[in-house]
Amino acid sequence: MPNRFVFRQVHFEDLPTFLADGEIRAKNHLDPQRCHQCSYQDIVNRRGTDEFQVSNGCVVNDFVPFYFSPITSFTFTIYKENVPLVSPDGIYLRQACENDRIFLVGSPQAFAGSGLFTCFSDYALNSKAPMPTIETDLNKLEQHVHWTVFDEAPMVAAIPEIGYPGVCKWYHNLATPPERMTRSAKRMAEFLVHDAVPLDKIVCIVVKTDAMRAAVGGMMAASAWDIPILTQRGCFYG
Repeated sequence: MPNRFVFRQVHFEDLPTFLADGEIRAKNHLDPQRCHQCSYQDIVNRRGTDEFQVSNGCVVNDFVPFYFSPITSFTFTIYKENVPLVSPDGIYLRQACENDRIFLVGSPQAFAGSGLFTCFSDYALNSKAPMPTIETDLNKLEQHVHWTVFDEAPMVAAIPEIGYPGVCKWYHNLATPPERMTRSAKRMAEFLVHDAVPLDKIVCIVVKTDAMRAAVGGMMAASAWDIPILTQRGCFYG
């Protein structure tokens, strides 16, 4: 089985919160973290309902979501500054931009036998067209996710330090061939971790510039953690 990786993009100023808590918490956690919000509120609200069938009677907001690559239609729309950035107090600050975003990177394989409940989808959990389905068996990861839209050339965003080979540069839908009509939704398949992700499951943090690496490095030095920080501009658009 190929060694797969998962990516969670966050606002860099929220990293000290995760470092202090030792974990990344789900939106519906009993003790939620005060973080910046960078999302479309209508989608967030729908993920708090039973619109999408998640295991164990949960809703999507009971989980911490990751994606299977850093290059998706959502990270692109952040790059285009189409998504609002809202403070932990609910105040609109400005439009989010990718220069302030960092990736927390993990591996699905690291969750096997951990006691943490995980599941994953075959399509984005933001639409019913096509309707996503959820799988809980990590042994079925290669069969459930549409890896062809991730693994075909041309590839970008490789992270050689951790063995990530990158992802196909293209993620948008095309009229032909048929399998590319839903490519965008396939590329936003999600890996979900119930309740919280311990930071020992994060293999590295990826940033866009050395200046951001220095800023994040200062946050790391002030904490009890020592997660590798890698500058990899290819994981971003600009």
